[in-house]
Amino acid sequence: MEKGQIKIPEIVLDIMKKRGIRDEDMEEYLSPKPQKAYDPFLMRGMKEGVDRIFRAVDNNEKIVIYGDYDTDGVTSTALLMRALGSYTSNLSYYIPSRMDEGYGLHSDSIRRIKDGGADLLVSVDCGATAREEVEFAHEISLDTVITDHHNVGEKRAPGILIDPKDESSGYPFENLAGVGVAYKLALALSTERPLPPGMKYRLLELVAIGTIGDIMPLTDENRTIVKYGLQLINRGMGCPGISRLIEMAGLDAKTITASGLAFGVVPRINSAGRLGDATVSVKMLLAPDRAQGEKYCRRLMEMNDRRRSLQEEAYEICMPEAEDQMKDWDFLLLEAEGVHEGILGIVAGKIKEEVRRPVVIVTPSGDEGLWKGTGRSVSGVNLYEMLNKYRDLFIHFGGHNAACGFTIDGRYIPELREGLQKDMAAIFKEDPDVFDEPVPVDEVLRVRDADMELAESLKLFEPCGQGNEMPVMGLSGVEIRDWRFLKNGRKYARFTIFDGQGYLNAVLFHDAERIWQMAESGDLLDVYGKLEINRWNDRCTVQMVVDGVLPSGGLRSDGSRQ
Repeated sequence: MEKGQIKIPEIVLDIMKKRGIRDEDMEEYLSPKPQKAYDPFLMRGMKEGVDRIFRAVDNNEKIVIYGDYDTDGVTSTALLMRALGSYTSNLSYYIPSRMDEGYGLHSDSIRRIKDGGADLLVSVDCGATAREEVEFAHEISLDTVITDHHNVGEKRAPGILIDPKDESSGYPFENLAGVGVAYKLALALSTERPLPPGMKYRLLELVAIGTIGDIMPLTDENRTIVKYGLQLINRGMGCPGISRLIEMAGLDAKTITASGLAFGVVPRINSAGRLGDATVSVKMLLAPDRAQGEKYCRRLMEMNDRRRSLQEEAYEICMPEAEDQMKDWDFLLLEAEGVHEGILGIVAGKIKEEVRRPVVIVTPSGDEGLWKGTGRSVSGVNLYEMLNKYRDLFIHFGGHNAACGFTIDGRYIPELREGLQKDMAAIFKEDPDVFDEPVPVDEVLRVRDADMELAESLKLFEPCGQGNEMPVMGLSGVEIRDWRFLKNGRKYARFTIFDGQGYLNAVLFHDAERIWQMAESGDLLDVYGKLEINRWNDRCTVQMVVDGVLPSGGLRSDGSRQ
């Protein structure tokens, strides 16, 4: 079938239909220049925010951008430093330390910012529920413009608040990242006083990276933002620091995708905040030339290596305790003394993937008697709801259904563990399938269908990520042949898939030892993964990057098994 000038295989059209992409939306979805974008002034507080910022500019008041230490936060900070920097030089930024302060606005930090001469604080990616902290800022005559994208509850920050998730926001799309909200503020400012030529377009690089880094849905306006941001990077028009970081990560800026940014660039940007100094990432993003960018990229590469080392050490400490608790319980609360708190979330996520159970890891904080905890959960268990039941035990607590963080007095950890484990046992008794993860297959194919035309057409789904995943193809009742472990021990492998009529090359980057044993049995298997074009020495072939292998049982294209 053809849409405009694009010939689309029926398999691809079928997947689009299953995902709810209507015929009338198809042209917008497939366009290299999508137009899903909304007027920033539809967002409550935007006009007031613009007016207050320009009053500060006109009166030469000092503006401080208050950010966060993750990728969304540092890209938001860099974006407003660039945008506001075109109007005033009386500008600086502040990012709290993950270890010393933690996420969000803090009264002590606000006091230091005021003592440093600030007249206006503009937050990015935080502050929507910081009622007491914003009230304190106003008490000491520090005005605020709060921009955020998190849920706004009963503790709504007073004054000017710009947040698409505010119930009274009025904005048509609530899933912008923090950097998306910051970009909307920059666009709103530009309607009254133009930004330098080309800046509105160049800023989209930062918006794309922050949106991908915060795992926001790549649908609606986010898809437009990320598509343009990736085009800018692919054309070599990105900032010097990002261009160099992509190179140093072993990737090609000309062909990098959303997935490449997620796995190759975002962890390196995040590493600075995880290890205590997120300003390194901001400086890299603001570097004016390649030499400056190189300096900060090298530091990020070193920090990322250190992060990996700490992560491996923490995993070796936590995994034995997880295996021990699994003998009796289905909710794992692991105590990890001496583990760097900046990597707790990564380790909890890795263990959660292996054991298919919710995992919380706690470690002593710098304050005597206090412990910090981070949790990750499987899709069937709402971690926020489980932990929120014990909110009275926490000094600080926040998160969502899949990930949470808290601070707790160490004396209450046994009570918390016992309660969560009993609650999980009750949930499992009521729903014995709660830990079963669906097999996410979009289409079941024959090997001969997995050709170059299909692989090329699947690129139409890009940019792919949360809410718009790259389609997963299934091959049912196949043989695995020509097995070869790759150099990295026995973790990775290459093989061919044979269904009696044709062969397909495949590569596997996890769980290779177990799957090799399945292949050795000679039984027919179900294999599922993503099709890609492998380019080597000017030769192009289709291969499957395998997500999983199961005993043959009839994969279905609705994400489940018969």
